[in-house]
Amino acid sequence: MVIFGSSRQGRRGEVVSNWARRGIEADGRFEIDYVDSRDLNLPFYDEPFNPLDRQPEDDYTHPEGRAWAQRVARAEALIIITPEYNHGYPAVLKNALDWVGPEWGGKPVGFISYGGLAGGARAVEQLRTVVAELGLVQLRQAIHFPFFRRAFDENGQPIRADYYRDGLQKMLDELIRLHDLFKG
Repeated sequence: MVIFGSSRQGRRGEVVSNWARRGIEADGRFEIDYVDSRDLNLPFYDEPFNPLDRQPEDDYTHPEGRAWAQRVARAEALIIITPEYNHGYPAVLKNALDWVGPEWGGKPVGFISYGGLAGGARAVEQLRTVVAELGLVQLRQAIHFPFFRRAFDENGQPIRADYYRDGLQKMLDELIRLHDLFKG
């Protein structure tokens, strides 16, 4: 599953998301469930239970939440693509993470971020604490695009193409390694 965590009008991070998606597809080892957070239409979480403590008898009151939890359950590994807004990650991404509990557990997750000077590194650091609580297994390395508006050419390719292609390849290899390790 690839989650693009921006829903802003006029967002510019699609160049990053499209690059990552093309690279993952070109790798050929993955079937991608691409999630654009703009299309999820999840209300802000207001269920009567904590998703991490959900019992078999607990069911979502919102069908969108139930569908999202089922979609997450089918995923075997994740890449989260996030912008950095005001030194953090978007609320829409936090909401999507908060809707689901045990379905996240034991799955490897990698991060690709973009932004200004820090390239989204501060957003990723905040995400790390949240996904740890959700039981996701984090990759050590993340891919960051500082000054991302100038980091891509007119064809949607990073200016430092080899560097970022190698980083994505390492991320995909590590996702598979951790998936196989934790799949047992």
